[in-house]
Amino acid sequence: MTDQNPAPYGQPSSQNPYPGQQPAYQGQPNGGQPAYQGQNGAPGQRNTLALVSMILGIAGFLTSISSIAAIITGHIALSQIKKRGEEGRGMALTGLILGYVVFVLSIIAVIAAVVLFGAIASNPDLYDGSYNS
Repeated sequence: MTDQNPAPYGQPSSQNPYPGQQPAYQGQPNGGQPAYQGQNGAPGQRNTLALVSMILGIAGFLTSISSIAAIITGHIALSQIKKRGEEGRGMALTGLILGYVVFVLSIIAVIAAVVLFGAIASNPDLYDGSYNS
C-alpha cells in the first residue's frame, strides 16, 4: 500500500493504518531524544553571570567600585558561555564595556582631583596660612 499524496516531512499522515490510535511521531525523528546539547547549559539557557555583569556595569555609574566586579564577572561569563554554549554573550559584553569605561573614567577623575588639589595647595596666593579675614 503506497500513499499517493504523502504528508510533508514532520506531519502525521492523513491515513492512519490503525484507526483510533495516535500516530507514533510526536516531534522527534524516530521517537528519539534530542541531540546532546553540551556539558551543563542548554542552548536556550541564559548565563546568570552575564546578567550580573551587565547590572554591575550599569551600577558602576553610581558606585565605581562595582565596575571592577562587572569586569571580573563579565570575563567569567564569556568563558562559561564559550564552554557551555549558553546565551548571554551580549549582556556579558555590555557589562565588560561599561565596567571598563567606568573604571577608566574613575582613574581619570582621581588623577584630575590630585592635580587640582595639588595646584590649589601649591598656590600661595589662594592660602596664606593665616586665619585673618
